[in-house]
Amino acid sequence: MTQIVQFRQEEQIPHSVPAEQQILGAMLCRQDLIPSIMARGGADLFADPVHAAIFEAARAKDARGELASPVTLAPQLAEHLSELGGSRYLARLAGAAAGRTAAKAYIDQLADLRDKRRIVAALSEARAAMVESSAATVAAQLEAALAVIQPAVGENGPVSMMSATMKAMEQISAAYAGEDDGSVKSGIGALDTLISGFYPGELTLIGGRPSMGKTAVALQAALHVARAGHGVCIASLEMNPEAMAVRALSEATANAGNGVNYSSMRRGEMAEHQVDTLRKVATPVADLPIMFLSRQHSDLGALYAGAKQAKRMMGDNLRLLVVDYAQLLRSKASTRYEQITEISIALKALAGQLNVPVIALSQLSRSLESREDKRPQLSDLRESGQLEQDADCIIFCYRDEYYLERERPDADDIEDFTLWQQAMDKQRNRLELIVAKQRQGSIGTARLKFNPALNTIWEDEW
Repeated sequence: MTQIVQFRQEEQIPHSVPAEQQILGAMLCRQDLIPSIMARGGADLFADPVHAAIFEAARAKDARGELASPVTLAPQLAEHLSELGGSRYLARLAGAAAGRTAAKAYIDQLADLRDKRRIVAALSEARAAMVESSAATVAAQLEAALAVIQPAVGENGPVSMMSATMKAMEQISAAYAGEDDGSVKSGIGALDTLISGFYPGELTLIGGRPSMGKTAVALQAALHVARAGHGVCIASLEMNPEAMAVRALSEATANAGNGVNYSSMRRGEMAEHQVDTLRKVATPVADLPIMFLSRQHSDLGALYAGAKQAKRMMGDNLRLLVVDYAQLLRSKASTRYEQITEISIALKALAGQLNVPVIALSQLSRSLESREDKRPQLSDLRESGQLEQDADCIIFCYRDEYYLERERPDADDIEDFTLWQQAMDKQRNRLELIVAKQRQGSIGTARLKFNPALNTIWEDEW
């Protein structure tokens, strides 16, 4: 099929009005096309704002289980269609609809044109950024934008079965011989038994509601990798690097047998023997091969630039990138759904480009707290199904103790208070790491102990 590409002379925006009309017409005749259009980008496929509005109106009706036809859509689109003939325009679209086979080709065409518009926008933003930003920053921002359009995972071009098998056998042989296969462990035994490690080029999500222990799990893994002599880069977008270092110091004092919780450190409320322990562990912690990217790297392009700089400085010794957390990243997309989609794709692409595992923390929807069983599910990932799709492994953090604390009854009600206290004693310091997705393994739950004040996780039967 010959592709029709039109350009608005004043903006040079790649688009095709006929293709957009054909798809909308087909959709008005067959609502079952809406999921196929949504899967490729939804309203973003349409360069013409009127066409985007028509699609959005139809999608909204379909989501409510209502009929989306020229007759039912015309009233709410009256303002948009005022210069196009009103409801007659919708009727003409339906009358000239593409057939089912042709519709797929038109959707593919619109997706390609959408990507070309993104390239044009990325180039325009790069030119504008050259005034105030360095060449390296502009290049990284452009690279991040292009990675969303065409994720650069693995080698370019086709890979033969022979090549794939040989590489797989190298990894298997290294694992069998106990050699370094490029993967890194979390240092949490029960978790490592379930997932076997974090592998180069793979994206792992650690999700949970606030105070569930996401940062503690990620930091524990980062410290374990660094103590093995490998380089780690942490994009600390929620806390500043000093706050992360305080947590690392607290964990180190606990390992030394004289734990000092990090809130006491920050207030200066320490006994002399605790200060002595803190001084002893400070140098080993400071010497760990960990680099931080601060909140200034929350822009997707800035994250790319910082991660690539860390790769240049550490070379092949960089073995892990941690992003705390994904929802704090920003992209140029217009809606939050599109932003999270772009962020997810870009993180997966970055893992492939750096050839390191990427662990990204993710907030979960607060709607789970309305359920009786508040253990997270894949559907609780906030704002975009792309996170679930791109992640090679998804781990949820859950602490029943957190919710029990907020159900404390009045102490005057002795019976209820006694039952609550018994439940609290049972759940004290318990942490569940729920492996909800794993491409190369099974799912399951690691049951651990966790002291939030000391940022320590350990194994103990419960």
